[in-house]
Amino acid sequence: MELKIGDTVYLKSDARTIMTINDIGLRGPDYYECIWFAQEILQIGEFHRDTLVKYDRE
Repeated sequence: MELKIGDTVYLKSDARTIMTINDIGLRGPDYYECIWFAQEILQIGEFHRDTLVKYDRE
């Protein structure tokens, strides 16, 4: 399943942090810029697509 902007994801190494893909990363098309909240502060980070898993709400 291909990830896209707007998808809800989590890191393979940390399923507790739920993030939203916001944009393509500055490092290239294999990276996604993700946003999430940590202790009420908006965080922004760039992650390789192979480290992300799509969050299935069902």
